[in-house]
Amino acid sequence: MTSDMNSISGVIFDLEGTIVDFQWKIPKAVSQVKKEIRKWDWASPLLGITDYAQLYNEGIRLAPNAVEEKRFLNLIDAVYDEYDKDALTRWRPQSGAQELLETLKSREIPIALCSNVGRKAMDGILLLLGWNQIFDVTLSRDEVKFLKPDPEGLKRTIHLLGLEPSKVLFIGDSRTDIRTAKKVGCPVAVAAQGENTRKEMEPLQPDHLLASLHPLMEILKLK
Repeated sequence: MTSDMNSISGVIFDLEGTIVDFQWKIPKAVSQVKKEIRKWDWASPLLGITDYAQLYNEGIRLAPNAVEEKRFLNLIDAVYDEYDKDALTRWRPQSGAQELLETLKSREIPIALCSNVGRKAMDGILLLLGWNQIFDVTLSRDEVKFLKPDPEGLKRTIHLLGLEPSKVLFIGDSRTDIRTAKKVGCPVAVAAQGENTRKEMEPLQPDHLLASLHPLMEILKLK
């Protein structure tokens, strides 16, 4: 499946696995949260979940009242912030990310970041890599209620860019990114260099399934 890149007016990136390498210790983070909630009487349906975003979203949906929802969010945000901080110590730019971002910026193409990573780690890595002036919009876990693949964050990011979904290319590295883009109605390109393999993502039929970010220079007609 391919999309017409001539109609693209803006680009939104995922962060980890997409423009920086994948370092987040998902199984450990999920295990730590489940260990803490094991004795909560309403939380038993969450104990079989292995996906960190699903755990986050379903915990909010299952919480029986506002007090329990806040209790859950205080816990899971603290744990995820801890693993964000750990990943931050090891993140490195993905091959091709610097050239792609700088070229988009020089062409004055609106670019944004929409990630399930928290604000502290997001701002930290952008500052460390000198990318803190690159993006027109950045949206982290801390600015949404539900994480991707819920469409909330991507919809808001597109709105903040002032563009229509069909005019924005979302670039990611996972099945989650593909599902999110399809819910929103924007084309999606994924590079099999992060959370999911090519084999895992292929059945979801992204518009572009790549091995790295490098082909995007030609796909977006930047060369």
